[in-house]
Amino acid sequence: LDEKGFAAPLNIFLFQELQRLQGIIALVRSNLTSLTMAIAGTVVMTADLLEDLNSVFDGRVPKRWTHDASGAEISWLLPNIGSWFTGLIERRGQLSLWLENGRREMKSYNISYFLNAQGFLTGIRQEVTRQNKKDQWPLDEVGTKTEVRNFDKENVRSQEEEGQYIHGLFIEGAKWNKQEGKLDESEPKKLYMPMPVIYVTAATLKSLRDAGQAAFGA
Repeated sequence: LDEKGFAAPLNIFLFQELQRLQGIIALVRSNLTSLTMAIAGTVVMTADLLEDLNSVFDGRVPKRWTHDASGAEISWLLPNIGSWFTGLIERRGQLSLWLENGRREMKSYNISYFLNAQGFLTGIRQEVTRQNKKDQWPLDEVGTKTEVRNFDKENVRSQEEEGQYIHGLFIEGAKWNKQEGKLDESEPKKLYMPMPVIYVTAATLKSLRDAGQAAFGA
């Protein structure tokens, strides 16, 4: 973490994401340990454990890894257990890079790797609001502002003074034309197309409304 510590909203967000991911890792470790003991006959093979075992045997993700007892989603949904573990490793990698090296190494964030992506956007809005405290922006009158850039994450040179770059989003049934900066027809036989890097910052709701009216000639 940088010198601001927990005074920075995005640092608080990072801490919360780490807690959530550690909770998922602990749950999976406990479940796999129970399965190993049940197979060895050390503990009783309950109906729930048998269901988990069948899922692992078939290469499916056990439901308890993705949903809690109430049915609420607690992790990412992927079609097979291999891709699920790949997702776990990649999510851990992004958080570890951020934690160990600070924001100087985070040129762009894969927003799809966050368990609470909305919290990340909220943290950006809070930090940009603080950076504009001389203008006395009321937080409840500040909204998220986004700009699609014409480059991918590999070509991000440096960070902006305010806001953050994100990637990892896809668009369905269309694609983004980087040269003209607009939506275009999708490529043949491709339902989903990756979006380029998106710059996320914040602005007052009034300025966002004014920009929208200007863009549509209102």
